[in-house]
Amino acid sequence: PVNKKNVLESGLVKAKDSALIVDYIDIDLPKSALTKQRILMLDVLANNDWKRPIYFSGGSFDSAEYLWMKDYLQLDGLVYKLVPIKTAYEGIFEMGRIDSDLMYDIVKKWEWGNSGEDIYHDPQTRSQGLSFRGNLARLMETLIEEGKIEKAKEVIEIAMTNMPVEYFGFYAFVEPFVDGYYKVGETTKARELFDKLKAIYQDRLEYYAGLPTDEQYRNIEDILADMEAYRRNIDILIENRDRDLAQKETLIFNEYLDKFTQLALCDAITK
Repeated sequence: PVNKKNVLESGLVKAKDSALIVDYIDIDLPKSALTKQRILMLDVLANNDWKRPIYFSGGSFDSAEYLWMKDYLQLDGLVYKLVPIKTAYEGIFEMGRIDSDLMYDIVKKWEWGNSGEDIYHDPQTRSQGLSFRGNLARLMETLIEEGKIEKAKEVIEIAMTNMPVEYFGFYAFVEPFVDGYYKVGETTKARELFDKLKAIYQDRLEYYAGLPTDEQYRNIEDILADMEAYRRNIDILIENRDRDLAQKETLIFNEYLDKFTQLALCDAITK
């Protein structure tokens, strides 16, 4: 059951969203067994009565880690807060609703240390950047949808300054910011970020193109992944109606596609 009075008094949900609060939450428990830690978590939930926030750390795909309530979460920075507002689960990278003003205030207070400096960024640091980039991208997109363009610009700069493309890898998580720059009217910066990503994919594809055909076949999944990522970035240009650049870059992309005619990548990428 949801104690709406406690929900509002404790600040779990803002008054402006009070109409979204549900009367109760159904929890579909597993029929086989419950482990002790899940029973403990359920006991905390049962006795909390919405007087204090309950948070879940991210990074897990298991529904049990969220007490089978993935539809009732709110992304607050890097953690998920249990809220009595239903937001349909659409995948781990789209989980939870976003209160853009609250999350904006949170990320503005993050301390980044030397993350954007020219130091060694170990594999663990780079992989942890996935959560930061992904969550900042979601906040940026929400702010843009709500017309809060200046705040969206700040969020993009936070991401790009503190997690530079060349240090953190995982380039697919940079793509939303190319689109974001276009959406906030920063066309020059969008093109500059596109150029950085393009150069990375071109460099990789040049390497693969120089391999013997049998080795190309052994690396075909990586070649295809890089080619598809390269094309996705050109699609961003097209979607944002940067027509002249899109036309020019499509011709260059086709030249790289032609380097692998023996692998029949064209049909695979088109599909």
